[in-house]
Amino acid sequence: MLDLLTDDERMLQESVRRFMVHEVEPLVPAMQAAGEPPRSLLKRMGDLGFLGSCFPEEYGGGGASLATRAIVSEETARVDAGLDLVLFADIMLFARAIARHGTDDQKHRYLVPVLSGDKIGAMGITEPQGGSDALGAQTRARRNGDSWVVKGAKTFVTNAPTADFFVVIARTSDEASRIDGGTWFILERGIAGLATGKPFSKLGMRSSPTGEIFLDDVRVGHEQVLGEVGRGFHTLMDSLDAERVLVGASTIGIARACLDEAVAYAAERHVFGKAIRSYQLVQEKIAMMVTGIEMSRAMLYRLLRALERGEKVTRAAAILKLYSSQMLTQVSSETVQIWGGAGQLEDNKSARLYRDGKHHEIGAGTNEIMKVLIARETFRDMGLGRG
Repeated sequence: MLDLLTDDERMLQESVRRFMVHEVEPLVPAMQAAGEPPRSLLKRMGDLGFLGSCFPEEYGGGGASLATRAIVSEETARVDAGLDLVLFADIMLFARAIARHGTDDQKHRYLVPVLSGDKIGAMGITEPQGGSDALGAQTRARRNGDSWVVKGAKTFVTNAPTADFFVVIARTSDEASRIDGGTWFILERGIAGLATGKPFSKLGMRSSPTGEIFLDDVRVGHEQVLGEVGRGFHTLMDSLDAERVLVGASTIGIARACLDEAVAYAAERHVFGKAIRSYQLVQEKIAMMVTGIEMSRAMLYRLLRALERGEKVTRAAAILKLYSSQMLTQVSSETVQIWGGAGQLEDNKSARLYRDGKHHEIGAGTNEIMKVLIARETFRDMGLGRG
């Protein structure tokens, strides 16, 4: 791990780890029960510079590498994956979209308070009838004088029940190519016509609130358009590589928490007169956990450096997302197996890790979509078209 990080990045990692162990770990049971982290925690993380580490300093960021976002994500997910998911939607989805495509006024109005932890952001893409088909959005926006009127609904939106700000994508025109004709809008809680549903009751990520956004003729001015009208789906596709790479940081963090639990229990649990860590089948499980974590981490930081250089990593990002999420599902299952009957008790962390781990095979693009993407990009690279 040491040769993957700079000295400054290692110092950040140590700081985040200490913070997570001493200040966040004691809050996890309450966050799981409440279904969300306390606002004061996000504010504290903003004050420490953990939220905006890779954003421009002029908007309250740290001006550091994209890798710093991965470091914060991994150490956060290692303690509570639900909190990490809140930050993923808040920072990697909402704040990054504003930073990349917003005007200076929009950045001061929306990016600054999110990076400080004073406000929470969310991004609405998925629709009730859409699922993985992001280009099939039925939410519409039409011009009405100097305004836009947005109508539709979004679902499975992380932070929807609690967010102050939202970016949502809507069709603003019908084009021959489905990737054309989409536009992003920045909306604020409290605006007429915008409502959010109750938080979903979920299998995992229980400290992360997820829900729906309802848009009933929401009227906004042109200053609420994010980026270029009609190019919203293009910017969405352009952002997916970085988002999928950063999912790898979360999978590694959860997997590392699994390894922590598995190794500790294997050392203390005795069967037939000796610790179960001395049994080869348990050793095999531990060995495969470590192998998957280290292979994922090596690819994660290689891709982060490539993104920092401005390189396109579409196929590799899909490979990392597919491999690391499958690795996590296996690692979390083996952790429960090592714990045995105790691993199924909700009082033990292994049960939470098992539930949380499944999310990453679905969120940010299902693994089935990742396989299609990997195959298509491979065909293209070999001169055969998209297939």
